[in-house]
Amino acid sequence: MRNPWFLLFALLLVGVGLLADDWEEIQKLLPSTVGEHDTFGRSVSISGDYALIGAPYDDDGGVNAGSAYVFHRNGDIWTEQAKLIATDCADRDLFGFSVSISSDYLVVGAMDDDDNGYNSGSAYIFHRSGTIWTQQAKLTASDGEERDYFGVSVSISGNHTIISSHWDDDNGYNSGSAYIFHRNGTTWTEQTKLTPSDGDELDNFGHSVSISGNYTVISSHRDDDNGDYSGSAYVFVRNATTWIEQTKLTASDGGTHDQFANSVSIYDDYVLIGSPCDNDLGEDSGSAYIFHRNGDTWTEQAKLTASDGSAWDFFGVTVSIFDDYAVICAIEDDDNGHDSGSAYVFQRDGDIWTEQVKLTASDGSPDDLFGTSVSISGDYAIIGARYDDDNGDDSGSAYIFEHIATNIDDSTPVLPQATALLGVFPNPFNPTTTISFSVAERQSATLEIFNLRGQLVKNYPAFAAGSHEVVWNGADNEGHSVASGVYFYRLQSGSVQRTLKMLLLK
Repeated sequence: MRNPWFLLFALLLVGVGLLADDWEEIQKLLPSTVGEHDTFGRSVSISGDYALIGAPYDDDGGVNAGSAYVFHRNGDIWTEQAKLIATDCADRDLFGFSVSISSDYLVVGAMDDDDNGYNSGSAYIFHRSGTIWTQQAKLTASDGEERDYFGVSVSISGNHTIISSHWDDDNGYNSGSAYIFHRNGTTWTEQTKLTPSDGDELDNFGHSVSISGNYTVISSHRDDDNGDYSGSAYVFVRNATTWIEQTKLTASDGGTHDQFANSVSIYDDYVLIGSPCDNDLGEDSGSAYIFHRNGDTWTEQAKLTASDGSAWDFFGVTVSIFDDYAVICAIEDDDNGHDSGSAYVFQRDGDIWTEQVKLTASDGSPDDLFGTSVSISGDYAIIGARYDDDNGDDSGSAYIFEHIATNIDDSTPVLPQATALLGVFPNPFNPTTTISFSVAERQSATLEIFNLRGQLVKNYPAFAAGSHEVVWNGADNEGHSVASGVYFYRLQSGSVQRTLKMLLLK
């Protein structure tokens, strides 16, 4: 349970980032044949000039058989190139529940397919030649059984694809598993089955998966290491044809029902993990964590929360990372009405991740769930809104955002557009940590540190507009040492306050 002092102090900030116009909505995608209840946008993936969008409740191949659409970019325009349906589609397969695209290959999950028993699940590989996408393979688990839901999450990178079965029972009821398939020419072969070294019943290992090069990250959002359903994630690394569990990731401040790793994404040496039921800014406000790899070691680099986060936003329900950018969705944010949804872009500078902009749909409406799915590649991000109603109730849509380069005159100081408390690093720490924050133009702010009992232990003079870093030394605070434990640091500017927590471990 979160400390009540923290909940008392966690208040709203003005603004959402340092650069408010760096990402622009350039197009809303609606397929040619989508209809009511198709939930187009339930899954999305983007790679280069191609975007893939799932519509798992489409009825063209049967009731809820499902479909997926490929869009291609020419200049600034994204055009529908193909509608994909499984060659053996059947009622209630939910083809398109999960999707992933990489270069000329894509994979589509159909988790309710029945080849190995009721809802055992399957996945399909499609290959592009010119403008034509052709089904190349249908994949099923070598040991698949009913209600395994093989295909609930999929990811593809190069010649490898990972497909999960989060209700597989190898380590107990609904413990979960994931399968790696490898391509040789036009043939896809199951290379290995992955289960965690400490898997247990109801862990749901494989709820979300992501693969990049020789690394894959697999969620276990109902793992109990930090309390019931606190959640964890596992990183596996490939050595030739063998995949080895390299590490298990948990949140440094994880708690009961946080569902850390409800969503995961990996790119290069970075892993982004969503924790949508974290309570730092109110019940189920949500958070996300960045982990960085140095050699064989993965270290928590940052915890991210929304600058205007509030209860039941579920920030972190879906996430995607590419290069120096992370996109984190808050599916039940209410900016455009109840549960309309939003997404936040964070940018990395060295070891610091800073909220850059908040994205919402230009025509967002209540209950659209903008942020149902998200994917970023290069200068483009795609965000699904599965309950948008443009083509009928819950027909769904997706939005393309483009990163617009901003030219800054280095001779002119640029002041932040919003007052923001950006976090501390490291956290936990001993004995020093650096508090980073920004103060908007024409504003000033104070910084205070409190102990768990709400007692003030450090009060800094007022800070002028600009970006600031303050080093706090718990071993020499006002000439004396403070005890190990949880501390809260509060930034206040006028009537606006923001409070976050840090952990001193001696």
